[in-house]
Amino acid sequence: TADDARLARAVRSVAQRIPTYVTIKEVKYRWGHGQEDIYPVAQIEKLWSDMSALPDVPCGYLVVPRQRGQQMKDPAQLDAWVIDGTKDYVASLAAF
Repeated sequence: TADDARLARAVRSVAQRIPTYVTIKEVKYRWGHGQEDIYPVAQIEKLWSDMSALPDVPCGYLVVPRQRGQQMKDPAQLDAWVIDGTKDYVASLAAF
């Protein structure tokens, strides 16, 4: 629709003004049977938080409580999850 096209143009217009970052990372590719290789990979990204640097974009921040349930992506994070209170907070939201 016309609204979709207008929105796409507006987003692209702002995106052109935001810096693009390129980082080189090493990524493991596991072939199986104990064989793995490490390849360099280019990661290209825009940090949309950089919009706060644009002079014509009003920017503000809100204070939010820390206890909102931190993501636990690895079991090794469990100790920190318990210490910072996230475990108790998440447990209060559901019946286990």
